[in-house]
Amino acid sequence: MIKKLLFGLIFYTGMQAQTANGQVVEEIKTAGQIYVYAQLHGDHEILLDFTYPSLIEKAGGREAMKELLRQIQETKKKQGQRLASLQFGEEIRTVQVKDEVHAIVPVKQVTKVPGGTLTTESNLIAIGTENRENWYFLETTSLEENNIQKVLPNWDFRLALPYKKPPVFKEDKR
Repeated sequence: MIKKLLFGLIFYTGMQAQTANGQVVEEIKTAGQIYVYAQLHGDHEILLDFTYPSLIEKAGGREAMKELLRQIQETKKKQGQRLASLQFGEEIRTVQVKDEVHAIVPVKQVTKVPGGTLTTESNLIAIGTENRENWYFLETTSLEENNIQKVLPNWDFRLALPYKKPPVFKEDKR
């Protein structure tokens, strides 16, 4: 009888944890849809809403960060680059860190470039703050284990940054 009761309690607790984690993943995916829309359409206002506040501060404020985003977009446009698609992967790993939720979110980005497409598989870090009412995304392109805490001070390394993969170029068929 006690064995059944303990098993039931463990099973129930496990199910609650899975349900809570499932809810967090769904929140990330929902916020991610808006983030993807903003990336695809170059909507800097929305992108700033999903940019971790300390990054905006380090860039000199919201207007300075907006100008930086505009310059990056213009540079890519001049180079003939256009974001064609950005998809979130399924294997989202999460961890609670102090009053934030951190997650590693795999992403697949396809960029149209002169002569073909460039497919990049990388990761974003999603940060949920204020009881997950706000979600922010960090690109991991320039982040390493030795500098991540400069950008995300609460990072505690339970989530290891995945290895970076080189982009794959696919030539257009002529």
